[in-house]
This record gives sequence, structure tokens and C-alpha cells, in this order.
Amino acid sequence: MTKGTIMGIRNTSGKRRGVTTSTSFRESHEDGTGRGTRRNHSARSARTARTAQVTTGKLAAMAAGAALIIGFGGGAAGTALLRNTSARGNDIIVSGQAAGMGGANTMTYDYSGTYTAALTADGEEVASSDTTAATDADQNAALAQNGGTLTLTGATLTKSGDSDNADNNNFYGTNSVSLTVGEKSKTVIDGSKLTADSSGSNGVFATDSGTALVHGTTISTTGDNSRALDATYSGTILAGEVTADTQGDHSATVATDRGGGSISLNDADLKTAGSGSPLLYSTGDVQVTNVTGTSTGSQIAGMEGLNTILIKDSTLTSTVTGKTASDPVANGVIIYQSTSGDAESTTGEHATFQAADSTLKSSIESGSMFYFTNTTADVVLSNTTLDFDSSKAALITAAGNDANNWGSAGSNGATVTFTGRNQTLAGTVSADTISSVTLNLLDGSTWTGDASITENANASDGTTSDAPITVNVDGSSTWVVTDSTTVSALNVANGGKVVDADGNTVTIKANGKTVVKGDSDVTVTVTGDYATTLPDTATGDDTTLATDLIDRSSYDTQFTTSTTWTM
Repeated sequence: MTKGTIMGIRNTSGKRRGVTTSTSFRESHEDGTGRGTRRNHSARSARTARTAQVTTGKLAAMAAGAALIIGFGGGAAGTALLRNTSARGNDIIVSGQAAGMGGANTMTYDYSGTYTAALTADGEEVASSDTTAATDADQNAALAQNGGTLTLTGATLTKSGDSDNADNNNFYGTNSVSLTVGEKSKTVIDGSKLTADSSGSNGVFATDSGTALVHGTTISTTGDNSRALDATYSGTILAGEVTADTQGDHSATVATDRGGGSISLNDADLKTAGSGSPLLYSTGDVQVTNVTGTSTGSQIAGMEGLNTILIKDSTLTSTVTGKTASDPVANGVIIYQSTSGDAESTTGEHATFQAADSTLKSSIESGSMFYFTNTTADVVLSNTTLDFDSSKAALITAAGNDANNWGSAGSNGATVTFTGRNQTLAGTVSADTISSVTLNLLDGSTWTGDASITENANASDGTTSDAPITVNVDGSSTWVVTDSTTVSALNVANGGKVVDADGNTVTIKANGKTVVKGDSDVTVTVTGDYATTLPDTATGDDTTLATDLIDRSSYDTQFTTSTTWTM
């Protein structure tokens, strides 16, 4: 297998206190541990095709979840286990608050404490160009609340004083440099400098439907659990021309968390150095364009739950060679579901990861460029360079896990639709027997690689997948098969090619019969269906680039810019 420096074809969380045994990405990767026990509130969701069945089950599960509250000591909603009787048979943990039944940001802001700050806009308009320092624990440097508007122009904000309460820092923004809280509250930051050397000190934090507009600003944090841009509970951050640098563990430069949040970032330079500090971390909606970023201690991106990451015209790099934090395998991008409660809010029926006209580079020497577990995900790549060594790491791995209590071993696989449009791909596509990967090669795409179906030793009756790997090749695309391989289903439209490295047609055998007699020594064995037309799902909405992006008009009005972009 060749080295996977693949050039695109130019054309186009501290958790809520309670009881759980789970470990989420935000705790062990992006948010750190040591914040006490937490209530187990979140969950695995099923794919759109099973929505009717699952929705019915959710109603019963919510009632069961309510009954479980007593067992968890009261407070937040409990959880219930819904048995999935579909082919995959994966268990679905449904919280007492219906997971995935609303849009993004469906959880309720529930902070009952008070905020303090060195500079506050409390229901009024306040402007400053001064240097403001906050030195007390859990004190913010700047705060907009109760409908206040705080405008910082050419200002310097500094934060010191380690956190006394990690939950409050991670979910509600105490101890941050800048905090905006409340639906009508707004912070405008222009041409300013924000620094923090304390733990639990996020740079710009928006929560409870508050909005932060950030332009031409530098953000630097050195402590653990100190992200650059962070939005929770329907908070929104619109940012551009930002330089952000985090040094601590569990400190992504762009992050959303509990209760969802939305961040749109245009034109930025991002750096992270800590373990478990990806450049992008989403339990909500993260959209970036024209961004350059390097992570030296973590992967490129992580997403928990059925949420969104969109990347356009960007170059994102991870120099990590092995596993980071508690990942089951080394990876460039991880998409998963824990039972932490961080990702009860959803942006859809599946996780959505898309990259167009970009470069994603990883130095991993094992594992997988894209790793999926205990989730349902759709990935679309268009004209994007994937730069990794495909002789050492797989392109795609969808598998169950027995780490971190991310679902139940034997029923916590992943369902993945992975689409290339005008895209070059290389590497092995791997799925275990409780997972499924559908690879769509569309619009002149090429995949050079083979397939690997692995046995899940923990699988039991009713939990196995009918079709672990399906490959769809449209009439303009090519699968270059690097070695004789087996797939569950293969659909090749008229004009599509399945060839070896020399361009020779490979032999295809389906259900014991030769359906294509090739002139190559390479054979593709199909255990299920083979067809010369593509199913409608291969070109459906889940395989196209997003058109509904976060509205940046308020940012453009504020700073007299034009930053609206499309995928």
C-alpha cells in the first residue's frame, strides 16, 4: 500500500455531578478528569431509517428514565435501555430527556449561581479599551449578562486564579476571560488581547443563548481545561481574524459542550499543545473556513453525539503519532457517543462531518484516519487532501469498543455513510461485525485500497450487521483495489471502474458466481448483492455538502466585513 499523501482533484467536560461509570471525550480527551462523579444521561441514537421504530421506543424509555431518577439520587433525568431489534441490534440508551427528538441546543440551562467579573455589563451598554485583570478564583475578567452589551476595542484582558469548580467552568463559563450569558446579552471584542494562565479559564465563552462577536483578536491560555472559543447551552460565537493558542490539557481551540452551542469561525490561526486538545471539538455546531491549525498533543477533531463539524478552505494538522488521552486507537478524527450527558443536544439524526477544498494531515503511525464507535455518522469529503501514511493507518475504522464505557461492548458499533465527491481516497476501510460502513464514490472520485471485515468477539445474537461494508461507485468514479478483498455489497454504475493498480479490470464474484470476469489477478468477493445501478441512498441528502450554515450577518454588520461562505 502506498503512502497516503492524497491530493484532491481541483474542481471545486467536568460533567454534571451524579453517578456514572462512563468516560466521555470531553472528560478524558478535551475536558479532563477529576471533577467528581456524574449522572449518566446520554446516548446512542439510531439512524434515520429506524426513526419511526426508535421514536416509539423513546416514549417508553422516557417513562422508564423518570423512574430511574430515584436510583440516581434525583436531580437530572435518568436513563433507560431501549433494545434495538433491527439487523444491527445495537442497544440505544435513551435519556429521560428525549435524546435526538429536537434540534440543536435542546438541553436547559440550569446554573443557579451568580457570576462575578472585573468588568461587567449588567443589563446596560458598557465599552472599554482598557487593561482589565481578574485574579480571583471563579471570577471573570469581562461579563455581559441580563441583556447587557459589552464592547471591547483594543482592550487587554488577563485572567489568573485557578478554578474552584470545574463543572461551573466547563458548562457555565465561570473563571473565563470573557463570558456572555443570556439570550439578549452580547459581547463585542475587536482588536483585543485575551490571556489566561489559570486552570479552567476559557478565553471567550458564550452560554444560555448569549452571543459573542470576536474580530481581529488574540487568545492565549496556558492552563488545563482552558479553551479559546467555547459555547454551551445555545450560546453562539461568531469570530474572524483570530489567533488562538492553548497549551493545557483538555483545551480545544474551538469547542461546544453541554446543551449545545454554535461557533462559526472565519480566517484563523489555531494551535493546541495539550493532551486531549483537538483543534475542533463539537457537541453542537462547529463551522470553520480559511483556518490553519496545528495540534501537537491531540487529534485534528473530535465530535460526540449527533452533531456537526463543517470545514472549508482550511489546513488542519495533527503531529501526534499514537493514541491521545483514552482513545481506543490512534486517529486523526474521532466521532463517537459516550454516556456522559455532554451530547444530549443534537443537530440531526446523525453526526455530520464535512470537509471541502481543505487539507487534513495526521502523523499517526497506527489506528485510523477516521475512527467511529458507538454512533451514527455521515461524512462528506470534497476535493480535500488527506495526508497520512495509509500503509500504517486505515482510512476508515467503524467498530465497537470496550474502553471508557462508550456503550455496551458487543453492541456499540457504528453506522457510517462516507462519501467522496471529486475526492481522492487511499487506505483500508475496516468495519467489525456489529458496524457498517457505506462508501460512496461520486463525481469523479477514486479510492485506492481494500476492505477489512473483522469479527467482534463480544457480539451476540441480534447484534451483528447484515452488511458491514458496502461500496457504491458511480459512473465517473474508480475503485483501485490493492489486494483481493471481500465486501458485503457492491454497486457499480455504468462507466464506473473497479480495477487493480495497473488499471486492469478485477474479477468480481457475488454469491459464488463470477459476475465480472476481469484480466487481473485481484478478485473482489461480494457476500451479498451486486448491482450495476446505485441505490437512491448513495446520492441522497446525506451524501451532499451542507447548504444551511450559521448566519454570520450580525458579525458582518458589526465589523463591516463580508464573511458569508458556503461549503
